[in-house]
Amino acid sequence: MLFFALLFAGLAVFGACVGFGTIGRPMYGQALNSYGWALSINGAALAAYFVLTQARRALRVRHGATTSANRSPPTSLLD
Repeated sequence: MLFFALLFAGLAVFGACVGFGTIGRPMYGQALNSYGWALSINGAALAAYFVLTQARRALRVRHGATTSANRSPPTSLLD
């Protein structure tokens, strides 16, 4: 999970560089800025998702070690 978070964080940085115009040239008169910003936003969102998923798993494991094994099943996906 952490590998994918780092991968998408790198993708977000690459997208920001494209968005600022430091990487890439216009193709057929179309600027790449909007594509770079979209890549940056998607990469940052996916990186945050993987980091939060990893943190939630770590908290579950730590919390699960102190509670009883006979717990009722979760009622939602966020439990």
